[in-house]
Amino acid sequence: MADSILIDTVQFGPNDAPTHKYEIYGDDEKTPTWALIYEQNDGDWEKIDETLSFAAKDEQEEATSTMDYGSSDSLPDLRDLPAEARERCEKHWQDNFAD
Repeated sequence: MADSILIDTVQFGPNDAPTHKYEIYGDDEKTPTWALIYEQNDGDWEKIDETLSFAAKDEQEEATSTMDYGSSDSLPDLRDLPAEARERCEKHWQDNFAD
């Protein structure tokens, strides 16, 4: 995790007062691997004791190794992994924190 870069930050809650934010990190800007979760507390963001993990790194390695063997109709589709990570964060927020 020490060499990870911040890819994106998403916030959830009422538009004028988000209650939670997720900082999405990865090895590069296209490969999110985990997110830190923060909760708004008296005007400050406090990190909660939970980390959200994404399988993106394993999936990308699998896709790369498949492509190394040549072209085929069964190659996995290249996906927008950062967008999927944002969706996972939103689902996590809805499942755990939304009223």
